[in-house]
Amino acid sequence: MKRPLFLLCASLIFILCGCNKNENLRPERSDYIKVYDGTSKKPLDNIQVPFEGAEDGQIHVFTNVDLKWKYFWDQADENADWFTVKSVEEVEPGHIVLTYDAASLLDLNSLSRRSARLSFSCPAQSFGKFLSVNQGYERRFLEDFSYQPEGHLTITGKQTYTTREYSELSRDYFDYISFNAWADTDNEFLSKNITLDITVSGGQFYDTATTTFRVNVPLADAADAGNLKSLLLMGNGVQMSSKTTFTFSTANDDQVYVHVDNFAAYKVSEAEFGALFEDEDFGEEEEEIDWI
Repeated sequence: MKRPLFLLCASLIFILCGCNKNENLRPERSDYIKVYDGTSKKPLDNIQVPFEGAEDGQIHVFTNVDLKWKYFWDQADENADWFTVKSVEEVEPGHIVLTYDAASLLDLNSLSRRSARLSFSCPAQSFGKFLSVNQGYERRFLEDFSYQPEGHLTITGKQTYTTREYSELSRDYFDYISFNAWADTDNEFLSKNITLDITVSGGQFYDTATTTFRVNVPLADAADAGNLKSLLLMGNGVQMSSKTTFTFSTANDDQVYVHVDNFAAYKVSEAEFGALFEDEDFGEEEEEIDWI
C-alpha cells in the first residue's frame, strides 16, 4: 500500500513542478514604448498634422528600453522635407522629447495627402513601435468649375447652385469637404457680414448636426489660402446617401457677388477623425502621464 501512495505523491509533485516550469517559460513582457501628444498629453498612435502645418510640435516618448529612431517618407514624394525632425532629446531617463516642424498645405490650389512614419525601436530586443504621420486626406473628387464663364462659380441674391450627385462619398464613416469662397461688391455698405450657405442632401454637418452650414466670406480678388473653408460631414442617420449633392446659396444683396472654387471632398479615416477632436472620447485611452 505504501508504494502506490508514494508513486501518487511523486506524480503530483512532478505535475505541479511542470506547471510552474511552463509558466516561467512564458513571462509577461515588461518592456514598453508609449507615445504621448505634447499638448494634450494624450496617448498617440499617429500624428495628424493640421492643414496649416506645425512649428515646434512635440511628442513625448516614455520607455524602459534603449531606443533608436528613424524617419521614413514616401520615396515618390518630391516634397519629402515637408516634415522635419528638429531635435530628439532625452530630458530624463526613459523620457524622450521629439520636436518637429511641418509645412503648410494651404498654399496649394487643392488639398492633397502626405504621409510618413516615425520608428522607435530596440533592435537588441526585437521590439519597437511605428507612428504614422499624416497631413491632408484622401481626395474623393474635385470640382474646379472650369466650365463656368469665369472659371469659378459665382452666385448673388437669391441664386442657388446644386452640384452633381457624388456617389463616391463614404457611406460608412466621415467625409471632409473644402472650398475657396470669396466675395466682391461695389457697394461699401454691403461689404460686411457676407455669408454663404452650403446645404448637403443625403448627409449632415458634424459641427451642427444640420443639413445647412453658414460660413462668413471675406472680400478678396481670387481663391487663396485666406479664404479656404473646411467642413466635416457625417451620415444623416445611418450612412451617407449614394446620391449626395451640395447646394450653394446666399442671402446677400444682389450687388454682392460670392465666388466659389476648388470644391473637393476627402475621406477621413478613423484614426484621423479622432485626432480632429481632442476633447471628445473616441475609444478607450490609456492613463495619462503627468510630466513637467
